[in-house]
Amino acid sequence: MTTPAPDRLWNRSFLLWWLGSAQSALGTALAGIATSFLVLHQTGSAGKMGVNLALALLPGLLSPLFGTLVDRLPLKVPLILGNVLRGALQLTVGLLALRGPVPLELVYAASFLTGLIGAFYSPAAMGVTPRLVPREQLQRATGLMQGGTQVLQLVGTVGGGALVGVMGSAPALIFDGLGFLLFAALLPLVTLPARGAAPAGEGFWMSFRAGLDYARRSPLTLGLPVLAFFLNAAFAPMEMLMPARMTALGAGAQGFGLFFGLLLAGLAAGSFAMAALGDRVDARRLSAPAFAALGVTVLLLSLTQTPAQMYVLAFVMGLVNAALNLSISMIFQKRVDPAYYGRVGSLLGMVSMAGMPLAMLLLAPVADRVPVSTVFAAAGSLTLLAAVGWAALLRRDHAPPTPLAAQG
Repeated sequence: MTTPAPDRLWNRSFLLWWLGSAQSALGTALAGIATSFLVLHQTGSAGKMGVNLALALLPGLLSPLFGTLVDRLPLKVPLILGNVLRGALQLTVGLLALRGPVPLELVYAASFLTGLIGAFYSPAAMGVTPRLVPREQLQRATGLMQGGTQVLQLVGTVGGGALVGVMGSAPALIFDGLGFLLFAALLPLVTLPARGAAPAGEGFWMSFRAGLDYARRSPLTLGLPVLAFFLNAAFAPMEMLMPARMTALGAGAQGFGLFFGLLLAGLAAGSFAMAALGDRVDARRLSAPAFAALGVTVLLLSLTQTPAQMYVLAFVMGLVNAALNLSISMIFQKRVDPAYYGRVGSLLGMVSMAGMPLAMLLLAPVADRVPVSTVFAAAGSLTLLAAVGWAALLRRDHAPPTPLAAQG
């Protein structure tokens, strides 16, 4: 039986998905802080804390394989299974932490498995919102999803440190685990339209290659991962150099926290503003100016002389980033055939994720020898050049990719 398409924005399925995704963002922010402090308190080693973080991120490189699998499964399978498994892992580590020190190998294994499950879950989640709301409400829904997630990330980041400091890592991990399990219990109430099965006789690797071929057929779908890569790479200098910059300006750790808090606040404010504007803003046309504005903002960071100036730019950068993130989401959701959401979405996620660590590796040899202002100036200039390239790509693209016969 065919499930009727949604006829309004605030239907039950979208509301549950919106609330569940926001709650998951809160729990994930709490768990990230809790796991890091758990490793730090047990070992006293920042290096081992870094290894734990790397193990959580490493499975993202396998996203395209998982995206292919997602496109071949009923959509609720990876969504429910991903939340159940992540919840079970967080609960296990949290309950063990209540009893005493947790073996470091177990924490490492849990972080790696959590990253592995996330690499499977994320491609499935990218294609949910377009299936839950009318097409004319998609931009508003995407802004609401981004805004809700970012607000809860901010709460989790700010409140997580206080919670871990007062109660320890274990309660935060248990809270996160219970949140994932609650979301898994609510997901059966989310109604998703049926989608076609993989074409008869199409094996896994044939489906994988079809996804890569689909992405290459349009300059826009091929350019989206590159845009996301530069977006993440632009934030690498801030992650690496902001602590030293704030210390030099006399603001210290509090200034560092306030900078990123204002950045997240700008992200949330920008996302909700985009949701309020809805289709009155053309997300495709907005993407190039927003990309250029990000480059200008990073350039301006090289000229700042006081913490107050940096705080203003942090909020502005959040607003710009919200517009750019929404533009990427809308181009993806409207231009990619739903049969390829998992494969193209996983490629987008993998390439964008690589932007920050690669930029950090490039910066590491020179970070202590080159003035911070020079690094920001170079990063802003490269971002502006990438924005010009993206604008040229937009001018070349006139139509969405022609659906392939393999779609069925």
